[in-house]
Amino acid sequence: MTQPSGWYDDPQDPSQLRYWDGVVWSSHVSPKVSPTVEQSTIGMPYGVLPAAARAESAGSSGAQGPSGDPVGFASPQQGQRPAGDQGSPYGQAPWPSSEQYGQQQGAWQSHLATTPDGVVLSGWWKRVLARILDNIIVWIVALPLTFAPLKKVFDTLWTYFDSVFAAARAGSSTVPDPPTAEFATPLLLVSLIVLAVHVVYEVAFLTTKGATPGKMAVGISVRLRDEPGPPPLAAVLKRTAVLEGGSLVGLAPNVGIIGSMFSLVDSLWPLWDSKKQAIHDKVAATNVVVGSQPKRNP
Repeated sequence: MTQPSGWYDDPQDPSQLRYWDGVVWSSHVSPKVSPTVEQSTIGMPYGVLPAAARAESAGSSGAQGPSGDPVGFASPQQGQRPAGDQGSPYGQAPWPSSEQYGQQQGAWQSHLATTPDGVVLSGWWKRVLARILDNIIVWIVALPLTFAPLKKVFDTLWTYFDSVFAAARAGSSTVPDPPTAEFATPLLLVSLIVLAVHVVYEVAFLTTKGATPGKMAVGISVRLRDEPGPPPLAAVLKRTAVLEGGSLVGLAPNVGIIGSMFSLVDSLWPLWDSKKQAIHDKVAATNVVVGSQPKRNP
């Protein structure tokens, strides 16, 4: 089907417009510039061009051929809009088609880091936010289990501060020694309980859903780098052991700083890794990706 008559981009000179009469290109052209209200041709039929456009058209007719002679190039492309049609700015290129938009979007996504099969990898901040949310949930779940040792810690603190105030009232300048030994055991027990809950939490959700509730909330999940779906139990156990290993070593009295440093480096590793993997991801051959994971076939 032929395109309707109107002013289209000139096939030979992209800096100007040429009139298509519905059958062939005419020799009448107009500069592709933003017009003033008086110069605008929007809504005008052919032959009612402003004086400036008619002068430009007359000056270029000799180069393009005599008036009325068809010009030897193809008709306007299907889907191309005349200048000013449907509110388009005068002289601008037509709106991109859905196919062109999809190509542009695909080109943009090609710059993102992906798994070998093309799934976009999660950004670092999403991983951090998911970790914070998961820690909050784990602490809420572990709170009933840690009530007894936490109560002992608070009772010890209360007794210590009471003795400090009593010494101050008595006019003593000696401050009682803090009950470090009494703190150590209950605090260690609290840390071990929270760590155990975190391990069960990670393993249960990653093997069944591929994502913990924190990861689900921010729209990311865990999978094998080379295979979609929730990661298998062996990979999740490796991943969790390395992930929580730094926290476990951090509880040791003499080498705790080493475990804390390892946990810090592990959490920052995706920032410079080309595959966006933390150390625990590399050990388990997993990736944190955008989106959820499909169920594995039984």
